[in-house]
Amino acid sequence: MNQTLRNQLKKWKNDRTVIEKEKKDPPKKPKRTEKLSTRDIMDLMGTNRQTLSRGKGGAYKQR
Repeated sequence: MNQTLRNQLKKWKNDRTVIEKEKKDPPKKPKRTEKLSTRDIMDLMGTNRQTLSRGKGGAYKQR
């Protein structure tokens, strides 16, 4: 029942290495690389949208 400290440490080290091998990270998924054209990027930023402003009487006017 009573083991020497050295034997206990050896046993602990062996058990720990087995556990660490099981805990290895799963393989990571490759990142998606999406190639966007400049036109797509401009559309996403909203540069080609209408710009409206309020005129007299609360009516919307196109700029």
